[in-house]
Amino acid sequence: MYDPSGCKKCLQICTPKVFATRPNQKRDFSVPKEKRIDPTVWILLTPWADYCNGCGACVEACPKGAITIQFGEKLIAPTRAS
Repeated sequence: MYDPSGCKKCLQICTPKVFATRPNQKRDFSVPKEKRIDPTVWILLTPWADYCNGCGACVEACPKGAITIQFGEKLIAPTRAS
């Protein structure tokens, strides 16, 4: 799986493998090159969120503090400033 920042911590630590990545926007080749979106900007998706076990390992592993999980009534958020 591709991780544009090269970090891959959340992708590697998640045992149920709930994450996927994709470009932030679809590339449109009909748009002039200088007006196209940046193809290096990607987002993290959770297409398999139903498999999340709420362990919070991805939240703790993320060096950017970018992951928060709503697991039922429980909110799992970063506890340290990144």
